[in-house]
Amino acid sequence: MPTYEYECKKCGHQFEQFQSITAEALTRCKKKGCRGRVRRLISSGAGLLFKGSGFYITDYRSDSYKKAEKADSKDSSKKSEGAEKKGKSESASTSKETAKSG
Repeated sequence: MPTYEYECKKCGHQFEQFQSITAEALTRCKKKGCRGRVRRLISSGAGLLFKGSGFYITDYRSDSYKKAEKADSKDSSKKSEGAEKKGKSESASTSKETAKSG
C-alpha cells in the first residue's frame, strides 16, 4: 500500500497517510482543532530496492566473466599502444624526409 502526502489549505499542515490504492482521498485535516480541507500532493515516491539472489543476475558477473573482460581490455590497450608507437615513428621519418628535401 502506498503512502500519500496531504496538505491542509487552511493551516498549511502537511502529513502522510498510508492508504490503499482504491481508498478515497482524505478531505479533512488531521491536525487537532483545524478540520480544514486538504489536497493530495504529488510526490516523487520511494525507490524500489530488490534484495536477494536472482534479481541482479546480470549485474554481478561470475569470476570467469570478469577474468575474460580483463584479458580483453589488456589486449585492446596493447593494440592502442602499438598504434601510438607506430604513428610516432612514421611522423618522425616523414619530418626527416621533409627536412632533407627542403
